[in-house]
Amino acid sequence: MNEATKTLLMNTVKEWGKYVSEREKITMIAYDVAQLSRRVIQECLAFMKAQRVEVECDTLENLKVLGVPIQVNPTIEAAFPAVKATVVLKCGGATRAIVVNPNYTISAGGTPIAYEQLKKGIPDLFAANAAEFVRDAFLNVARTGGKEEKPIAN
Repeated sequence: MNEATKTLLMNTVKEWGKYVSEREKITMIAYDVAQLSRRVIQECLAFMKAQRVEVECDTLENLKVLGVPIQVNPTIEAAFPAVKATVVLKCGGATRAIVVNPNYTISAGGTPIAYEQLKKGIPDLFAANAAEFVRDAFLNVARTGGKEEKPIAN
């Protein structure tokens, strides 16, 4: 094998290694953001529970509003050379998406938050976005019984 061939293949291997490393880091961040989101949602639900609203929030894995489970799912779309990650929050028909940006910032409504900053403490904007989701989930479930509303066709 000549040097040009080796260089070509080595560059391909380097690009692949960079992609794999990026995919692993973004995936780890998305799972961490999902866990942090569950904690903030749990705090919101605990507040509602103290107000005698029918919610469940004893564990991070069992979060419910009026008997309807809250889902917090990291989603990774990885197709060489790009990696995209979101954390999707769902309950009944209420949905929010938290985006993990390629520069390791988190977009959860408003100004992106540095991942390192999010790990140190939950910014007010992130907590407010979670509270809005919990409110929307509660109102949606109260109105529809947890079933997603179907759009009205014209």
